[in-house]
Amino acid sequence: MIKLFNFAGTALAIIIFNVMLMLILNAGFIEVSFFAGIASIVAIRFFTAPGNYAKANRQPAESSLSTVQFEEKKKYLYPKLIEGTSIAYTALSLAAVFITYYEYLT
Repeated sequence: MIKLFNFAGTALAIIIFNVMLMLILNAGFIEVSFFAGIASIVAIRFFTAPGNYAKANRQPAESSLSTVQFEEKKKYLYPKLIEGTSIAYTALSLAAVFITYYEYLT
C-alpha cells in the first residue's frame, strides 16, 4: 500500500508541476510534459543519488549515546520506485509528443 502511495503521489506531483508549467508558459499540456518529466528526474536524482545533498547534510546514524533498537523500522519512501515513476512519465510524455506531432515529422 505504501508503494502505491509513493507511485500515485509522485505521478500527481509531476502532473501538478506540469499544469503549473502549462499555465506559466501559456502552452499545451503535452508540449510541456516532456520538460516537466525531465525536471522531475533531475530533482529526484538530486535527493536520491549516492553522495547527494540530502545525505551529506543529515546527522550521523550512531553516536555514543545511541541505544540499540530491536523493533524493525518501517520504510515509507521507495526512491527507486519514485525515480522509476518519473522516468516512465517522461517516456510516456515523449511518446505522446511524437504521436501528437507525427504529421510534422513526415
